[in-house]
Amino acid sequence: MSPSMPLLSPRRLGAVALALGLTLPAADAFLHQARAQAVITGVQTTTATVETVDHDTGTVLLRDAHDNLITVTVPKGTANLPRLQAGDQLGLRFFQTMDAAIARPDSPMPISTLQTSKGYVHRHPHGTLISFLRQRVTIVAIDLQTSTVTFTTADKNTRTVTLHTKAMQALLPGLKSGDEVDVTTMDAISFVVMNRTNTSSVSVTEQKGGVTAPK
Repeated sequence: MSPSMPLLSPRRLGAVALALGLTLPAADAFLHQARAQAVITGVQTTTATVETVDHDTGTVLLRDAHDNLITVTVPKGTANLPRLQAGDQLGLRFFQTMDAAIARPDSPMPISTLQTSKGYVHRHPHGTLISFLRQRVTIVAIDLQTSTVTFTTADKNTRTVTLHTKAMQALLPGLKSGDEVDVTTMDAISFVVMNRTNTSSVSVTEQKGGVTAPK
């Protein structure tokens, strides 16, 4: 399972596939390019109930303790996770970081990777998914007066964001039109199925996910 944006609220836990994309915090994060410093953009622990599971699309609909509906997409081909079903009670933990660096001339395009594992916590089924979403963006324009930056993504979409953090604004003068920046978003999600217990011998398995080339 992988969220598309940091968990600033329970509603933001899901609605993702393992597709590359930049959120506003990602735009903020890439301005740390001079040091390629990782920035924590989301940390959350919550509980939720599985409402429905669509195994064909990998879509899981959750309802959290505050009655918010959360949509989560498990990437296709991710078989090394506990199989969820309607009614399961989950304990969820999420951690996200973002970092960036100016791309070196003639360097290869960044690629995304995925790793999953499953096992047991106090005999409850447990799963972990760690994804590194990587994308190269190109700076189009910078407006120092309004603290806005415009950039294009690898799929040719153009976005403009306003930076509200003073630390981010201070880095704007160091960027110029045409700079290419590699942005990395790390999502780590772990979950425990609290309503199910394994009474037999248990083991842990791990699967290193395939590599997804950028479009």
